[in-house]
Amino acid sequence: MKILLTLPRPLFPADLGGKIRTLNIFSHLAKRMEVHAISLADPDSDAQAIVEMRQIFRSYTPIFWREKAKYSLGFYGGLLFNHLGRLPYSVAKYRLAQYRRAVETLAARERFDLIFCDFLPPAAAVLETGLRPRVLFEHNVESLLRKRYWETEQNPVRKWIFHAEWKKVEALEAKLLRSSDYVIAVSEDDRQILQREFGVDHVSSIPTGVDTEFFRPPEVKPCPGRIVFVGSMDWYPNEDGVIWFLQEVYPRLRKENNEVNLAVVGRNPSARLLQIAANEPGVEITGRVDDVRPYLAQASVVVVPLRIGGGTRIKIPEAMAMAKPVVSTRLGAEGLPLLPGREILLEDEPEGFARAIGSLLKDAARREAIGIAAREKVVREHNWEVVADKVEQILKQVIARNTKHAAMEFPARASEVLSQT
Repeated sequence: MKILLTLPRPLFPADLGGKIRTLNIFSHLAKRMEVHAISLADPDSDAQAIVEMRQIFRSYTPIFWREKAKYSLGFYGGLLFNHLGRLPYSVAKYRLAQYRRAVETLAARERFDLIFCDFLPPAAAVLETGLRPRVLFEHNVESLLRKRYWETEQNPVRKWIFHAEWKKVEALEAKLLRSSDYVIAVSEDDRQILQREFGVDHVSSIPTGVDTEFFRPPEVKPCPGRIVFVGSMDWYPNEDGVIWFLQEVYPRLRKENNEVNLAVVGRNPSARLLQIAANEPGVEITGRVDDVRPYLAQASVVVVPLRIGGGTRIKIPEAMAMAKPVVSTRLGAEGLPLLPGREILLEDEPEGFARAIGSLLKDAARREAIGIAAREKVVREHNWEVVADKVEQILKQVIARNTKHAAMEFPARASEVLSQT
């Protein structure tokens, strides 16, 4: 089997849930089949990532490109300018002619059995080429994610922008889903939403995996009162959740127990988050770290206070693999088939969230029992090898059903399709 893996960016460093998921699946699949990868890449900041990508895959083709720094004048200028266009900003910024040409050149030379699109931006670029068969990997129901941004946002300008992005993503997502030969979702919940909202029947779900050898129960004891959140802080749902936790939950915990302390572990915290955290005692904002395990090892409780999101959170199985009790909102644990009260605690309101954490901090035996049950769950059902096996089965079935597209024909008018979105 010969696969072209089209990506938005290199998979290294694996510091986002989607990158972690795709890297683990395809590092397993690359041992069984021929995988060629392609993505945009910054020639400077991604230099090491390019080396690592070429070590894993049969080939890796970087298309050199520099993205405007988030929150810079250029970033906001591009966002406002794109507001007038038809495509969502999250896709338009990646839609470059050189990406399409590189994919066409590689496909013509290698004659792949299948093209695998990781997220919407590569799928949009590939749509223009007409390459088939195509599989779209939906790490989130992207339009639902944007809708949740809009629903929770209070700032009127940001709310206006989020509404426009939601509607643009919804239209594009529908076109890409229906034009794909198959769709892979990351949870049964997402699969059902894709079927119900978009009328897509050619979709399967896969479980969320975790490296249970890498994430193992630590030998050191947790720090008293230590609460840990892990997640990239430049992803809006994470920032929103942590700020909500700091403002609504953390003060309740400190009022009951002044030994309670919090570590927020993740790259690129905003100035807004840093300012809010500076006003709360016992809060550490680490920024990017090379290895999250030492921070998880310190945790008495791991929290996932998300109010916005989609797909599934890899941070939860990772904490569970280290036998850590997790307290999450229901949305934060959405899509993960876990038993509340036995393998995880779920609370949505500040008072209940604080009460759940406080009860665990007071009861070491219960923390241990939930941690053991959580570890057993992920070892049994969420190993990456099992996930990769399921993906491989899906790819084989798609190829078998689409042999007429094996030549990867290039329709003359395919380049006009996306411009009509």
